[in-house]
Amino acid sequence: MNPERLQMKGMLAENKKRFRILDTEASGLVILIRSLLNPYDEIKNLDMEKVSASVARLKEISKELKALIEKISKLESELE
Repeated sequence: MNPERLQMKGMLAENKKRFRILDTEASGLVILIRSLLNPYDEIKNLDMEKVSASVARLKEISKELKALIEKISKLESELE
């Protein structure tokens, strides 16, 4: 098999693995943010520092996931 093709398959596998890891982290962050923003708790008791940090991380992950989706699509189309 062509070494370049093998390299692309390896890159595709790495990108898919990274996507799964980030997707799992994002799901956990959504659950964490929901629990931190408990609507039944008083506003003064909310830990806004944790909320802000979690939302910032979720935003970073979202950008990276979008970039990974593009990379994965491109690699898959090149391997067809």
